[in-house]
Amino acid sequence: ESIDKAKELAPGNSMVLAIRALVLGWNANPFLVDEETAEDFLNKAEAEALMALQIDNTNTLALAYYAEILVEQTKWNQALQYIQQAVERDPTLMDVHRIMAFTYETLGEYNLSIQSYKKAIEIMPNFTYLYIAVGRIFRHLQLYDQALENFARAANLNQQLGIIDPTPYLAIANTYAQDGEFFAAALNVHQALKFTPTIPSVYGQLGVIYHKSRNYEGAIPALQCAVDGCSPEIS
Repeated sequence: ESIDKAKELAPGNSMVLAIRALVLGWNANPFLVDEETAEDFLNKAEAEALMALQIDNTNTLALAYYAEILVEQTKWNQALQYIQQAVERDPTLMDVHRIMAFTYETLGEYNLSIQSYKKAIEIMPNFTYLYIAVGRIFRHLQLYDQALENFARAANLNQQLGIIDPTPYLAIANTYAQDGEFFAAALNVHQALKFTPTIPSVYGQLGVIYHKSRNYEGAIPALQCAVDGCSPEIS
C-alpha cells in the first residue's frame, strides 16, 4: 500500500519503481500467495525494475532488484550477470551483496554465498535476516555449531532491538532437530510460541519434534492445535 501510494505521487521516479519491484518480488512468496498470483507479482516486479532502469540506467539498486527477480524466475545466468554488474558499480550497498549471496546460494555456490552475506552484514550488522540466511546455509552443510551461532546472534539482536520475531528460535529448533537434539529443539519452539501463539505451523513443528523424539502424548495436542485449532486453555 505504501509503495503504491509512492508511485501515485511520483510515477516516473526510478527509485520508487525499483522499490516497488522489490516489494512485488517479496510478495511473490509461495507461503503468502498461490502460484498464479506469485507469477503475476513477479511479472509486474520485472516490469517495474525494467522501467526503473529505463528511466535511470545508473540506478544500482534497480539493477540488483532486477537480478533478484530473475533468480526467482529461474533465469540464473542472467541474474548472476546483472548482480555482478551491480556489485562492481557500488559495493557499499547492503542489498547488492545480499542479492549476490542469494544468487550464489540458489546456484549451490555456498562458500561464495556466505562470503557475500558477511559483506552485507558488515554494512548492516543489525539486519537479523542476514544472520538467518547464513545460518541456513551452514545447517544445509551440516555445520550445526556455525548455524546455531548465527541463529543465536539473530535472536539476541532481536531482543536488543525489541523485535518480536519467532524466526530465529524456529531456525534454532530446526537445527537441533536435524542434529537429533529434540529436547533443545522443543524448548526453542516453545519460545517461538510465546511470540506467535496463533500460528498453526508452529504447533505443527512442535508436534513433529515431539513425534520424532517419541513423545507421542505430547505430539497429539500440538498436532491437534495445528490441524483443528485449539482454545487458549489448551494452547
